[in-house]
Amino acid sequence: RTQGENITLETALVDGLWTTKVDAAELQNAILNLAINARDAMLQGGRLTISSRNVHVDATQALETVDLKSGDYVVVSVSDTGMGMTPDVAARAFDPFYTTKPAGKGTGLGLAVVHGFVKQSGGHILVSSKVGFGTTVKVYLPRVSQTAEAAVEPAPSADHPVNGSETVLLVEDEDSIR
Repeated sequence: RTQGENITLETALVDGLWTTKVDAAELQNAILNLAINARDAMLQGGRLTISSRNVHVDATQALETVDLKSGDYVVVSVSDTGMGMTPDVAARAFDPFYTTKPAGKGTGLGLAVVHGFVKQSGGHILVSSKVGFGTTVKVYLPRVSQTAEAAVEPAPSADHPVNGSETVLLVEDEDSIR
């Protein structure tokens, strides 16, 4: 719905993706921000592709990319056939308040929020772009070794009772609520 009629949406989502530990709403917001930026880069229309896959990054590959660590990742890619970015624009794409859009058309916060979410999730983000050919943003989300069910702490029970030594910190400036 946010793309408009002159943009074709394609997906290449694989089955059997590894487990990651991310906030689902923040991931959805990140993909939406990337899709909106892609739309804005395709004023005359084009193709938006969202894909996912499992990727193993070995030590050699990690050394070739700043801040990318070796390991297993789920990679979500958002690609467009838009106008692309020059290298200097791509280098600043995740800077807060940086935008190439005219005044009143963008805050420059969308990609900064995506970058923050990815880093907060322990992941990495890469941009590749070529003027006249489009842009691809790859979000690397680290694989977790345990299943989501195993990651959830069990509720108190006879086997695992709450022992009364927990501390609760309440921070509230409104007296009636506190």
